[in-house]
This record gives sequence, structure tokens and C-alpha cells, in this order.
Amino acid sequence: MSKIQTNKIQHTANGAAEFTLPTADGSSGQFLKTNASGVLSFATPTDTNTLPDYVKIASASGSSGGSSIDISSLDVSTYKAFEIFLTLQPTNDNVNFYVRFMTANGTISASNYVNWKERMYPSNNVIHKASGSADKIEPAENCGGNSEENVFFHGVMHVATSNDPAGLGRQNNRIEYDTNYLRYDPAHWSTRGVAHYSNDTTTYVNGISFYFSSGNIDEYMYTVYGIKR
Repeated sequence: MSKIQTNKIQHTANGAAEFTLPTADGSSGQFLKTNASGVLSFATPTDTNTLPDYVKIASASGSSGGSSIDISSLDVSTYKAFEIFLTLQPTNDNVNFYVRFMTANGTISASNYVNWKERMYPSNNVIHKASGSADKIEPAENCGGNSEENVFFHGVMHVATSNDPAGLGRQNNRIEYDTNYLRYDPAHWSTRGVAHYSNDTTTYVNGISFYFSSGNIDEYMYTVYGIKR
């Protein structure tokens, strides 16, 4: 079989660009690129399917979460909101699942949380619950502590900073969430809700704490993504 041997190729039109071919083959999956001066070389493609404004910033898992899982010291100057995926299991049976915001001074336990929650369970049952002046957020109730009786929590937390327009901080420290979990009965329940910390315009949240009404956290896993300003 015959073959053509050359180190350059050129379009037949007058004055068209001339291309110099690489001297050796590239690796599997590479492509030919130009240096804009007619020299071709093999290169590895880079992933352009990225979302630079949506960034994975933390993840962890373990067999013993202690009394609480605290995701603290978040970079609120770079990120306006944080999306959290968390699965955890209580050590005790029939306990409630709680959430509190955190600042640089620690967990916020003052009675300034405003909550709305919708609870759904088979078959076609829905219960609404709202509260003001609470000292915590309660995404799930009567959680089971036996094998596979865990809680899945997904939430998007927004935070206020000193750079926000004056007067907006009272509504900016908030979280929207949904859960599904197996109760101690056991019965499958789901919830969704919204809560915010409505104390003043100068409380600057930079973290979140998860815990149960009694006992500790057994197995857990979470991932946190930051959404840039």
C-alpha cells in the first residue's frame, strides 16, 4: 500500500496558510491544535463544562458525628449562598432534628427564628406548621435511631453581610430546605420549609449547626457548595 509522506500541508488557494505537522503521534484522546502561526501540535482537551460561580467547598463523612455537625467559618465574602446535602443518623430513637445558624461568636440560640414547615406522609396527608420567636429550626420530628432510620437534608442557606444594602439583613439570613426520613414508627415522612433569623440587620451568619434533641449523631456524610456573589 502506498502512503504520502510530508511534514507540511497547505491549502491549494494562493496565499493560504501553510501548516507544519507534528513529528510524532499524540496520546489517545488528544487533538491537533495550532499556535496561530501555522505549527500544529497534539494537546489534551480541557473540561469546559464548568460552573465557576458554583463551587464545591467542603465534604466529610464518618461513623461518629458527635453532639453536632458544625459547618463553620464559611467564606461569606466570596459566596452569597451555600447549598448543603447532608445525611445523618441519630444514636437515640424518636428524636427531633434541629438546625441553628452560626456566627463568628458561635451558635445562635436566641429566640429569633421564624419557621414555616410542611410535613407530608402516606397516604396523601399534609400538615402545616409555623412558628415565630423560636430558638432553633426544626426540619424533622420523631426521627428513628435504628438501622437505616436516617435523615436526608437538602438546603440552600443565604447569608447577610455588612456590604449588603442597609436594612436588608433581617431577611437575608435564611434557609430553604427539604428532607426525607424514616421515623421511629417506622414511617416514611418528608418535609419542606423556610426559616430565617429575624433579630436585626447586623447579625452576620457564617455557618450552620445540625443536631438532634437528645443523644449524638451516628453515621453522617455531607457536601457543601458555594454560590458566588
